[in-house]
Amino acid sequence: MPAVWWRCGHGQWETLPDALANPIDHDAWYARDEQRRRQRDEERERQHQERAAERERWAQEPAPDPEPAPEATPCERCKGPITGPLGHDPESAPPEDGRHCPSCRTDQRQQYPTLRQAGFGRRLRGK
Repeated sequence: MPAVWWRCGHGQWETLPDALANPIDHDAWYARDEQRRRQRDEERERQHQERAAERERWAQEPAPDPEPAPEATPCERCKGPITGPLGHDPESAPPEDGRHCPSCRTDQRQQYPTLRQAGFGRRLRGK
């Protein structure tokens, strides 16, 4: 069949069946849409399989050991816990300094001042 059909916007002559099978019509769009839909479905299925394989691998690996809790530093004076013994009333002790337990802080507060402290005033160490 000779190319005897001229379509506006095309740079060549076409045969009548080619001109009637317009590649820019709804049929071509539906074909492209179906191809894109198949590609999306294949990609989704591939991702689903990868995730399932990843979950399976994680299920087989042993859980990592938990990190040990940091140990509280002991009191500098008595080497006991800084929080004090169980049942001790923390409100009756001087404020925490991060270095001594409540009983040691109370003892230090009740000591007699040194000569320097008596002459120049008692200065408490900050944190």
